[in-house]
Parts: sequence; C-alpha cells; structure tokens
Amino acid sequence: MLVIRKIKAGKKCANVCSSLSLAPATVSTMMVNAEKIKQSAQKTTKLCVSKVSYTSNFNIEKMEQ
Repeated sequence: MLVIRKIKAGKKCANVCSSLSLAPATVSTMMVNAEKIKQSAQKTTKLCVSKVSYTSNFNIEKMEQ
C-alpha cells in the first residue's frame, strides 16, 4: 500500500523504486493491480477500530497486585 500511496501522491516511479529498493517492474505490477491490492488489504485489516484492549496473563495480574 505504501508504493500505491506514494505514486498516487505524485512521486515519480524511479524515486519510489530507489527509496524502497524495488525493481521498476515490481512497482509497475503493483500499480496495474492497485485495485485488487486495495480490496485485499481491506478484507484482511480493520480500517477503523472502536476499542483497543490488552489482556495480560492471570498470573502476571495477580503478581502485580
């Protein structure tokens, strides 16, 4: 997604390739498949989280008390 965002922001392909150490063919393939990549990313990650929680081990909580 970083490659797609940089190209969409107006950065040149050569600059993106050199800064991320990618081949131009790789970046080109990513841009051709940008929509598929975006859809896949949306399916696998939550774009908005309503609550973040952390659960620790019961023994650790008991020891901290």
